Amino acid sequence: MTVPSILTTARSLAFYSRQQEVVANNLANASSEGFKADRMTAQSFDQVWPEALMSLDLRQGTVRDTARPWDLALESEGFLVVNTPDGERLTRGGGFEVDQAGFLVDRDGNQLLGREGPIHISGETVVVEQDGTVIVDDARAGQLRVETVADPSRLVKEGHGRFRAEDPLLAVEQPRIRQGAIEDANVDALTGTVDLIRIQRAYAAGVDALRTLDGVMSVITDDVGRV
Repeated sequence: MTVPSILTTARSLAFYSRQQEVVANNLANASSEGFKADRMTAQSFDQVWPEALMSLDLRQGTVRDTARPWDLALESEGFLVVNTPDGERLTRGGGFEVDQAGFLVDRDGNQLLGREGPIHISGETVVVEQDGTVIVDDARAGQLRVETVADPSRLVKEGHGRFRAEDPLLAVEQPRIRQGAIEDANVDALTGTVDLIRIQRAYAAGVDALRTLDGVMSVITDDVGRV
């Protein structure tokens, strides 16, 4: 039974090590607007070793008012759409600005897309209505795309708060956009820190168990050698 026990403990250590990386990454992005946390759980410890299950936590983060006219927070399901060098991507990171050409862009310079294409601002007063309609100096300048997919759990994270869709995009019928606000990351720093400590303790306990099992194996090997 000792060899299987060593294998089980070693796999458990690998699981805890990966889980620690996931939690640490969530904490590192706790101040990133629109960030969605990853969750990692064990399918069952009744098996020979734990099997890791990864999932994307799409619960909404706290919406915080900023009074900046280009900050846009979604208070409904769905994502805003930006055009990147690699194609269209989804995001809930709502910090935008107007570039030198007059287009609304994200912090990496990717254009924010409306139903008719990129949103161009050529005026002073801008109002973004709840449904995504953009009004510039009392004239309609477009309507923001707010879209999702049939199974959001299949979205692929690409960093900087952006997601790649593996499935066709679907328009959200009743979007709710709040202008002058940002959605914070859905990461609770206190809970994450507690989880990290718990994982580190579990990992340390596993290391101690592995050392004990290694000692038992050494004794068994020595005894067999003397027979």
